[in-house]
Amino acid sequence: LRLLLGLALHPDGYEYFGSERALAPDDIASAMTRISSHTRQLVDYALDRLGCLPGVTIYGPRWAERRASLVAFNVSGWSPFDIAAALNAFGVESRAGCHCATLAHHYLELDPAASCRLSFYLYNTMDEVEFAANALARIIARR
Repeated sequence: LRLLLGLALHPDGYEYFGSERALAPDDIASAMTRISSHTRQLVDYALDRLGCLPGVTIYGPRWAERRASLVAFNVSGWSPFDIAAALNAFGVESRAGCHCATLAHHYLELDPAASCRLSFYLYNTMDEVEFAANALARIIARR
């Protein structure tokens, strides 16, 4: 928690990490608000960029404020496992599978019962979202 607080509030220093300083409740609330705001911006951008790509189906709410800091999707004509492998070959870490949501994947009648997922956190940047979207666009265009 000390490292997370430091990264969120003071990324250039170590105000809490490695110190005995008590964690202030206001600092914890502020850090969590900053992390939430940052990941919401990343997810919002990812939803916009991925949603414009041909054949991409995004699962979950279309509004970043109503979802976790990840984007699950499939691409028509592609196995989610092949998409994840292709993204990983581009240097974009992604995962394919049921993501502990097997029933949701079955409910959506996905075959296989899986999706590809990009996850975002405080250490990710808009440039990385752009890189991932561009990589996916190139993968789709190759087929």
